[in-house]
Amino acid sequence: MEINVIKINNIGIARIKSDEILIKDGQSALDLLATVTYETDCERIIIDKSAIAEDFLT
Repeated sequence: MEINVIKINNIGIARIKSDEILIKDGQSALDLLATVTYETDCERIIIDKSAIAEDFLT
C-alpha cells in the first residue's frame, strides 16, 4: 500500500494505491480509515475500486 497526500484548497486528501484488496468488510474499512488518518492527518481519502471487495459494494 502506498499513500500520497494531495493538497487541494489547503485540505489534505490521502491517495491510496494498492495491488491488493484493502477493504473487505466494515471493520477493514474502519481500520484503513484509522490508519490513514493517523499516518497522514487527512480526513479524506481516494482509493481505487479495485482495492475494495465486490461483496462490500453490494
